Amino acid sequence: MTFAFILLFFAYLLLVGLMVFGWTRGLKKVVPLKHTSQPSISVVIAARNESQTIERILKDISRQTYDDFNVIVVNDASTDKTSEIVRQYAAQDARFTLVRSGGEGKKAALTTGIQASKGEIIVTTDADCSLDRHWLQLISGYFQDRETMLVFGGVKISSSTFFSTIQAHEFLSLIGTAAATLSWGFPTMCNGANLAFRKQVFHEVGGYNDNLHIPSGDDEFLMRKIFQVYPKGIKFVACKQAVVMTSSVSMHQFIHQRIRWAGKWTRNSSMWSICLAVFIFLFQLSVLAMPWAVFLGVVSVPLAITLLTLKVAMEGVFLKKIAAFLNVPWNWSAFFVLQIVYPFYVVLIAIISPYIPFEWKGRTLKSVTISMVKK
Repeated sequence: MTFAFILLFFAYLLLVGLMVFGWTRGLKKVVPLKHTSQPSISVVIAARNESQTIERILKDISRQTYDDFNVIVVNDASTDKTSEIVRQYAAQDARFTLVRSGGEGKKAALTTGIQASKGEIIVTTDADCSLDRHWLQLISGYFQDRETMLVFGGVKISSSTFFSTIQAHEFLSLIGTAAATLSWGFPTMCNGANLAFRKQVFHEVGGYNDNLHIPSGDDEFLMRKIFQVYPKGIKFVACKQAVVMTSSVSMHQFIHQRIRWAGKWTRNSSMWSICLAVFIFLFQLSVLAMPWAVFLGVVSVPLAITLLTLKVAMEGVFLKKIAAFLNVPWNWSAFFVLQIVYPFYVVLIAIISPYIPFEWKGRTLKSVTISMVKK
């Protein structure tokens, strides 16, 4: 049993080490700002009850340095003033258009927006984000290479409270893992708040047709479908100015968000992603079991301290590198709190996610069913 703990921790440390090297290698693949052409871009935003935040992103997009773009905001049955705000903005700027979703849920809304788009490149983001003025310019540079089919960039969480700071640090691992695994040749995740792809390839792989019944995963499922056809066509936008900032959420929203995200893994078609998820679950389970192993004499106190110290050190090295790139202020208190709570919530969410409904944008849904019940 002692050997099993040592082996599992050694494998995890090796994995984190590979993530560190993968992240560093991925950042070297920066595309220079030399455009031989300027492909037309359609920015598609699925919006539901975003009246508190949507004006900010509309202003950010209107200030982009890129010339040939238009924006399609898709109203997903909002019950607040989202449509009114977008409509007023569109009346002042012809590049902005408001359309009504042809179905229910984010994937249906995005599909509606893509069908209404005129751009060669589709860029997606979320209504609660903020962007740098060079965002589209930097993204378009990657599509100068005709082999590029989909790109994704960094996303960071704004923080104003200690809980939001914890969220921002936890989110670093997701962005880092996404870029690092892509660097090693097997993309596992990405984020729809900072995503772009060729419109033709979206239709070529069938868009979201085979996963419309799954509420989440519009970004990752599409990336994997494109990767299966174009294994060299996925790129990470390794530019700090292309990082998108999104809002933090409340504790209640955080739990439901993680249940929603975890539900995607039950329908994952990528063996690499499945193996990674299972391994992380088993490792975090072993971290929780460590005190019991020490109590039962299976693992000695010095060995437990050594293994846990190496884990914390390696994770600190990895996350600090990502924080520096995303310009997220490092907070040691948040990092150490995460060390304590992360194993508990990962194991718990993984167990309950297939069975517990979650709330999202005023709807109650289940991860693996089609049914949706409006509140």
